[in-house]
Amino acid sequence: MNFEKLMCSIFGKKRYELLKFLCENADENGFIMIKISEIQNKLDLSKPTIIATFKFLEEKKLFRRLKNGLYQIYIKEEI
Repeated sequence: MNFEKLMCSIFGKKRYELLKFLCENADENGFIMIKISEIQNKLDLSKPTIIATFKFLEEKKLFRRLKNGLYQIYIKEEI
């Protein structure tokens, strides 16, 4: 089984797509400048799905909202 299929099984396809998008679009410091409406359009996700995923990441201390449209994801090099 490949990694992507495994992650989709764990998180669900939509949540996985959002996590992948955030990781791919974060700068070297983990900052992402994008509005929720832009994410909705790019990934065809609902606002509740996006917000629930953000809250999930915040609970895990992996993500924070700095202000509307500016977020930071914490991607550690080590596991």
